Formats: sequence, structure tokens, C-alpha cells
Amino acid sequence: MTEGDRNNEGVTGNDMSERCHQVVTRVMQRFGWQLLSVAEFARRTEASVARGEVTDPWRAAIYVYCHSLYSACRGDEGRERQDLGFTELHRYLYGLSFREIAELAPDLRAEAVNETLLRIWKKLDTYHTPGAFLAVAALELRNVLRPWWTRTVVTVSLEGLEDQPPVAEHGDPEQSAMRADLHRQMRACFEEVLRQQPRARQQLEAVWLRFIAELDDETISRYMAKPIASVHVLRSRGLNQLRASPVWQQLARDWGLDLKWASS
Repeated sequence: MTEGDRNNEGVTGNDMSERCHQVVTRVMQRFGWQLLSVAEFARRTEASVARGEVTDPWRAAIYVYCHSLYSACRGDEGRERQDLGFTELHRYLYGLSFREIAELAPDLRAEAVNETLLRIWKKLDTYHTPGAFLAVAALELRNVLRPWWTRTVVTVSLEGLEDQPPVAEHGDPEQSAMRADLHRQMRACFEEVLRQQPRARQQLEAVWLRFIAELDDETISRYMAKPIASVHVLRSRGLNQLRASPVWQQLARDWGLDLKWASS
């Protein structure tokens, strides 16, 4: 028996109805959601609890609204509600971005949120769990905000990245240690260049995905949601950003990286 089940033991229908109404009121006040009226939102939340989909009223309310928001954003309920759905999603993601990165230039924050909304728009038909729509949207935002060199890159959908097991190292332990040390130094170099040039994030990502993750241009294009031609431009600019960095210049001399990359 779950905690929610225990909390709901002995709760009458009228009590549960009142609890759902109170929860829904707080949720709407907190997020400013308008797709559902309080009465309809509470009715659906109570029905979800009754069906056992989610036993806790607060989580049930989020689950119910995720369904409604997903349907609205897909355009299932007309253009006006679709516009309202994306407006609410934008507001939610914008607020969430401050929890992810507190210090970010306003234009970069707006760009990240807008890019996230575009990714969501393009992938709406691939999301198969409407009740988790906000959680998926939050993951998309994190993937936009978080540089690619801080992630485990595998050839799966963005939603599955964080669930992938690490790749095991094989071969000579000394060579493995050298690769790990190089990877650490390169990541530190990318972080330093990004700190100095925060607008170069996508340029550096394009370099990392090609030369470190060793992905092909088609895969990079899909990951970054950019045309292949744009990936080429970003990568060229990213290499220029790196080559202008004293940290990279020293790293390149130590490991011979610039010559290898220039010939790639």
C-alpha cells in the first residue's frame, strides 16, 4: 500500500472532493493555469484519484493538467487553446530555468526557453506519456541549457539520455587512464572557453559532438535540431573560439589535437 493509499483510507467521497478542490485551487494559484476551470479541474482530479491512476491529490492534479496541456499544445482543441497552452508552457519553463541556472543573461535565457519550445513542438507526436508532459518538457529544457560535454552522448532520443549506463573501458589500463585524463582536460578547456564566451555554447557543442563524441553530422543535426549546413558553420566557429584560447593552445601543443582536428 502506498503512502497516498494510506492517507486516503477512511476518506469519504465528499472529503476527497473537498481535498481535490483545495489542491486544485492552490495549483492554479501557484502556476496561473487557465486551460481548465477550477470546477472541471477538481472533477478530473477526483476522478483520477478514484480510478487509482494517481492516489495523491496534488500529484493527481499535475497529472490531469499535463494531459490537458499536452492536448492543447498538440492543437487538438483548436488554435486559441493551443496558443494558451504554449503560453503557459513558456511561463513554466522560464520559471524553471532560474532553478537550473540562476545567473544567465536575459537574452540567453529567452533564447534557451524558445529553443526548448521549438524542440517540444517538433517532437509532440513522439511523446507517449501525456501525464508526464511537464517532466519531459523540463528534461528538454535541461538538455538545451546543459552543454553537450556534460552529458553521456549516445545515439538515442533525448528523453533517454539520462537513463543510459556508462560505457565500460576496455584495453590497456594506461591508455584508458590517458584517455580519461585527456577527456578531463578537454572538458575543463571547453568550460573555460564557454565561461569567457557564453554565446558560443552551440558552437562548442558542435565541436564536441563531432570530434569527442565522434558522431556523424546527421546525428548531430538531429541532436541539436539544426540543419547540417548550420552544424558545419557552428563547428567552424567553435574551432576558431577554441584556437583563440590560451588554454586550448597549450592543450593542443601537449596532445597534438589542433593538427588532428584540422585534418578531420
